[in-house]
Amino acid sequence: MRRALAVAAIAIVAAVSSNAHAFDDSTRKPFYIQSAVGSFSYWPVLFQNQGYWKPDIEFGVHFTGRHDGLALGVRQSFDVGRDIYSMGETVIRGGWDFALPFRNGRFELVLAPFATFGVNYTFQNLHAGVRLTAGIDAKLFFFQGLYLLVRPIELGFGEFVDLGPFQQNVYFTMNLGLGLGYAF
Repeated sequence: MRRALAVAAIAIVAAVSSNAHAFDDSTRKPFYIQSAVGSFSYWPVLFQNQGYWKPDIEFGVHFTGRHDGLALGVRQSFDVGRDIYSMGETVIRGGWDFALPFRNGRFELVLAPFATFGVNYTFQNLHAGVRLTAGIDAKLFFFQGLYLLVRPIELGFGEFVDLGPFQQNVYFTMNLGLGLGYAF
């Protein structure tokens, strides 16, 4: 009898209690365009430890109807270097964004872990390969839909189809960036 009363009490408490949320809902709109023009990539293995300027532009959408939850986008970026291996990347970006509105929704911080998958290609010899990355973005909304984009870390792996018999076809990168975005 005591067990039945305990189970009934737990069921009543569970039925009348409200759902708890670790994060609030975003106050911003679901579509976005962002660019990390102050972005740099470091190649610790390939091309003798060189750094590259890595500007990118990205378009995407959040499926919740606001700027949080599941996000899917398309990113176009370029690794601009000093040698013949300057290249482009076209990738699909997927991730889950966590919104932290503050000051009654006037400001909002969005933490956005992500992964990308796509292709890379060199411009000199038109070689192509596979590109995979994982990282995190932080978006600080400061005026309506405008936000500051900070990419503190993005780790990447790439593979070229053929760069010749004396070149390394697999490479690893570390990327960091700073830019702006707009949610609409």
